[in-house]
Formats: sequence, structure tokens, C-alpha cells
Amino acid sequence: MNINRKFWDMISNIYDKSVLMKYEQVYYKTVENTKNLLNINDIVLDFACGTGLITNKIANHAKEIQAIDISSKMIDIAKRKANECKLANIDYTQSSIFDDRFKKESFNVILALNILHLLNNKKKIIQRINELLKPGGLFISGTLCLGQNKSFIRYCFLSFLSFLLFLLSKIRLFPFLNCLKFSKLEGFVIEGNFQIIETENIPHSQPYMFIVAKKQPLN
Repeated sequence: MNINRKFWDMISNIYDKSVLMKYEQVYYKTVENTKNLLNINDIVLDFACGTGLITNKIANHAKEIQAIDISSKMIDIAKRKANECKLANIDYTQSSIFDDRFKKESFNVILALNILHLLNNKKKIIQRINELLKPGGLFISGTLCLGQNKSFIRYCFLSFLSFLLFLLSKIRLFPFLNCLKFSKLEGFVIEGNFQIIETENIPHSQPYMFIVAKKQPLN
């Protein structure tokens, strides 16, 4: 089994509680920002939706949401919560963003919330996001940027932590983790043929960057 899938399956039952306990301010601000960017006629792809913690909160602000995650247990929880809330416009599916069922230029908005720092193939993923977006479509991301910390002691600690987690990922005990800086993250987005139209450093004990980018026309 893929290490990432196994890890997220394992923590699925405590995921919501963990997020709300550690990142409550970031969570509510991300939900608020995302709602304000959506149009009731939008067809949305929520990439790495987890347990639907954000997806269910924004459902009434879009026409349709295709929500995907590699963890079947996360998806099961998300489906249950959506059913309890009687949300009929979300299709939760265990899948990846490279699923052939997703056609080019088929989404108005693609969300990548709390996922880019966990990917070692960001360029490929962002290229795929661009491919799936309609012309002028929005790419909305929220990303933990551990490399942004300026305190030398904190930087050393996080560098050690990053190295430790890297080793754990190599022996299949933890997913990949990248200590991104804001500038590096913005660079990945721009290189993916996007125009950044809005950024916000959401206040938290750990740097968190919310980015809104628009798909650029091909030259």
C-alpha cells in the first residue's frame, strides 16, 4: 500500500479533532476566504479533500464539487458527514488528480488546501491543475510553509525535524514533508502558468500561505 494512503487511513478517525485543535484559526479563515471566492455556478475540484472538513462547509457556495482523496477511510468519513448534512452536490471519490475521468478544462475552480507541502512532485501536480481548469479558472491553495520561520533556533529545530521526517518517509513511517518558503511556493505556482492575484499569510504559530491564482492563456 502507498505510504501516504496507509498513513492517512490510520489517522482518519482523529483527523478532524487534530486540525481543529492545532489549526483552528487557519481552518476558519481558509473556509471564509474560499467561500468568498466561489460562485454558485462553479464546478469545483477539491484535491486531497480529506474528511470533507472544508468541503462540506463550502458546498452551498458552488454548483458541484468533485472531492477526491487517496485515503478510502477519509472518503468514507467525508461521505457520512455530507449525508448527515444532506449535501447532494458533492461527489466524494477515492482517486488521484491524474484520474482519466477528469477531462481537460472541466473545472472553474480547483482547491489544493493543506496538501502542497506534502508533495514531492509539486510541479507535475500544478501542471495537471492548470490542465483541468477552464480558461481564467482559479487555483486556490493553502500551504504550511515551515521554511519561512526566521528565528535561527526555530529554523534549526525545523531543519532537524524536516530531516527526521524525511528519514521516516524513507523507511515508510511518515509521508513526505517539504519545508517551503513563501517565495518558493509562489515560484511553483507562477511556473505552472498561473497569475497570482491574491496572497495572505494567515496568522498562526507556523507560517501558512493562502494563494489565489488564475490560469493564464497559452502564448
